[in-house]
Amino acid sequence: MTNKHTSGEPADNSIGRRHWRNLPIVVSLCLLALLVLAACAGKPASGGKLSSVERSAIIRQAAVQYVKDRDIAAAKATLARLELANPAQFIVTMAEQALNEGKPADEVAALARLADGLGGRSPKLLAYLAPTATAAPPPSPTHTPAPPSPPPAPTATPAPPTATSAPPTAAPTATPTAEPQKPRVVADSETNLRGGPGTNYPLVGKMPPGKEVAIIGRNTNGDWWRIAWEGSGQAWVAGLVVKVLGPIDTVAVAKDIPPPPPTFTPAPPPSPTAVPKPPVDFVVKSFRLVPLGQDAQQCNGGNHNIFVLVLDKNGAPLDGVRVREVWRQQTPETAHDAIKVTGAKGPGRVEYDIYRGGGGQVDIADEGGKRISELSRGMSADWPDFDLIQAAGYCGCKPYPDAAACRAGLEGKEYSHFPIGHYAFEVVFQRTW
Repeated sequence: MTNKHTSGEPADNSIGRRHWRNLPIVVSLCLLALLVLAACAGKPASGGKLSSVERSAIIRQAAVQYVKDRDIAAAKATLARLELANPAQFIVTMAEQALNEGKPADEVAALARLADGLGGRSPKLLAYLAPTATAAPPPSPTHTPAPPSPPPAPTATPAPPTATSAPPTAAPTATPTAEPQKPRVVADSETNLRGGPGTNYPLVGKMPPGKEVAIIGRNTNGDWWRIAWEGSGQAWVAGLVVKVLGPIDTVAVAKDIPPPPPTFTPAPPPSPTAVPKPPVDFVVKSFRLVPLGQDAQQCNGGNHNIFVLVLDKNGAPLDGVRVREVWRQQTPETAHDAIKVTGAKGPGRVEYDIYRGGGGQVDIADEGGKRISELSRGMSADWPDFDLIQAAGYCGCKPYPDAAACRAGLEGKEYSHFPIGHYAFEVVFQRTW
């Protein structure tokens, strides 16, 4: 029975032929999609954000890919993302460094071929890539050679022409040898120069745009150049910011590269020194006998008080402390009459009466009765110290002709010339914190 097919349904063998015919197109599309995905996945970050190790790895990968597909446009697109100032010269340096370090031959060859494809060449790499000349083998015989032909019959040899003088031949003109170019750098814009191969070295100058400067050394990684710069023992420029001109295969690693400067670490601020607490909370700021003529003080009478004023550290009146009178007949431990300053006699003020035969000292105590101030000078209602009497003007009551006579009268207790039992004292305490 003959198989019949409806319209639009090819026979099985027709289907097979059409599938085989379309297979190359399908394969090509799949390969193209894989290449696009690989390119997207391998897209490097901006050159300025990569370390030298990451940048070198991307360049080696681009070199291997270029050897496989010879697609120089794709290689340039990959290198453009690294923002190299002179990709060809940079890869020449990498290839020469790999060759000097004995890296695998396929890695060196891939870098050299990519540099050659970008137009970067050096004698060392050209010699490395040149194939070794070998003698061509003789061709294999494919047929039996024909017997040699008989020699031709001799013919008459024409007489040689009469010898004439040959025209003089002009001497060849010597071709001038081009002077080899030296390696040098040039910048498109003003470029910083450092005292060593790195941005952590101090700035030693600036190279103006368009100025070509000779290269005299490089660092181990080949990404910084030492240049011949006026007025500086060491002047280095980064390879990423300049263009390299001329061959660089003869540029050696500099021998006297200075060590990088130490990183400055600021010293921690000094710890605040604790201010020692004063030995007492209050000191005696002033002490005096109330002068003659002030208030009710006269030669034959007057007040008989101890006036105490308490101030804070800034000099303002201070209430709330306990002022204590210490009688001369008692020790401080048995002192009494502690009065809390309440402001009843005025802000920060307290008063004691002092009668004939009385007197003592005053201080400030805490709630437990412990002294927290200096102890004032002694005070007497009858015979105060001479320096107090003289300062208060009481020597003029007699009047005494001089200080010696006044002292003698006081020590002799001349009752008629002093207001015995009617002296007033003023004591001022001030807080120390």
